[in-house]
Amino acid sequence: MSQYRLVCSGGLAFLAAVLFPLSQSFADTDPAEHPVVEIATGDWQPYVDASLPDFGPMGHIIKLAFARAGYDVEFNVYPWTRNAQFVATGEQDAMMPYYCSDARARKYLCSLPIVDGEQVFFYRRGDHFDWDSVADLRGYTIGATLGYFYGQPFERAEKAGEITVKRIAEDAGNVRLLAHGRIDLYPQDRAVGYGMIRAVLPKDQWGSITHDPHPLHRKSLHLLFSRKTGRGDELMAQFNTQLQAMRESGELDKLLEPIYEDQRAVHRAHSAAVHDDEASGVAE
Repeated sequence: MSQYRLVCSGGLAFLAAVLFPLSQSFADTDPAEHPVVEIATGDWQPYVDASLPDFGPMGHIIKLAFARAGYDVEFNVYPWTRNAQFVATGEQDAMMPYYCSDARARKYLCSLPIVDGEQVFFYRRGDHFDWDSVADLRGYTIGATLGYFYGQPFERAEKAGEITVKRIAEDAGNVRLLAHGRIDLYPQDRAVGYGMIRAVLPKDQWGSITHDPHPLHRKSLHLLFSRKTGRGDELMAQFNTQLQAMRESGELDKLLEPIYEDQRAVHRAHSAAVHDDEASGVAE
């Protein structure tokens, strides 16, 4: 074998040894890797549930919309005040679920509405409760949660001392106080309230609490994007396009159905208890 062939053979062997691992590493890299959208959130069941793979119904809708637009989503759970801070400074791309108040619309970019939230009064079944205005709430002891906003008329009446409001730190505590007769009313998002009844109370007490259909206020829940990342407008446009397509096709309504399962479960438990009581009365 000539010296030329020896050199070439050795060179080819060397190149093969070097290039094969490189080609293998390139093969292991996904050329279609999607950009990631970082979204700050917190547990607010049944809308958002950090224990589930897709973070509950709203998380699933958001992930699906961005996947169709070519993005991956990473949810990061922080205290609610930190969510706002991180999105305001651009450390996170967006946060959810949030109402889009005028103040928030000036600070963040608000997506199209994802779902309509409805804040109602929960009360003990069997108690008489009917109201049309905040003035009708006089004489009731209302349990509320620190840091929550219940609409301007309610807030003004509370501040003026026109209604009796006892605020505590946790929603769960208000559900227990209501069940035990320590408060008369508890304002909460309808879906969240029934979720808490299922989570906090034993099943035989689920039917002891119901809600008044007249809402304290109605507001939609949104994905709020950062104005500081340099891509907030583009991300919001992509998300809104996919969300609107879901809404027009009827897919969005189907994806939101699990949000109301807690209310259906509580009503089923109450109906079953009433049926058992009636059957027991007939047997006697």
